[in-house]
Amino acid sequence: MAHAILASEVARRQLAVRVLSAGVSSGFEGMLAAREARLVCDRHKTPMPKFIATHIASEDLSGVRRLFAMERSNIASLSAHTTLSPDRVSLLGEFDPEDRGSEIDDPIGQDGVAFERCYQRLHDCIFHYLDTTRDFD
Repeated sequence: MAHAILASEVARRQLAVRVLSAGVSSGFEGMLAAREARLVCDRHKTPMPKFIATHIASEDLSGVRRLFAMERSNIASLSAHTTLSPDRVSLLGEFDPEDRGSEIDDPIGQDGVAFERCYQRLHDCIFHYLDTTRDFD
């Protein structure tokens, strides 16, 4: 959902940004995005350009300006796959304008309401990041 929201908003704002997403667990590689995530994105008219999970090791991160993690436990795994400066690796929740905490819980295995809450939080954090960042200067 984060990929879909960020890609959609980057396109709307006409930013020259390529959005990548990948996970730290190779066990999910090749799996379809959760049905609930697809339904929530559809309800919000947020196109989901990526339906298949990718492991971080499969991505070329050489041009990455900002690397986001949802949970603190993922930062070390993500950082191990890039030479990106640690100040460019962030928890997406750090950009939450409502300050609901720096980590964003994964709703996998929960109901549609949990996915909706997660979508709203991701949306808020991504919009606040894009509204306040100097990453593109």
